[in-house]
Amino acid sequence: MIDLNSADPQSVKALARLREPSGEALLRLLQTEMDVAKQKLVYAGDMDAIHRLQGRAEAYEDLLRAAEEASVV
Repeated sequence: MIDLNSADPQSVKALARLREPSGEALLRLLQTEMDVAKQKLVYAGDMDAIHRLQGRAEAYEDLLRAAEEASVV
């Protein structure tokens, strides 16, 4: 999870700008990549692949959540 309270203001503003129309394409890409990683988790056969996919999905989710919460902070 990204702690927006400890992040520098410039980073928080950059995340908040992702909610603007110009950043929607990146948010859609992150959402799609997160969905793909979660779908691959269903079929992953070995623990190494599962751990990599879990980490990838968590990173995308953290970025999406931070962009959403940055507009509130």
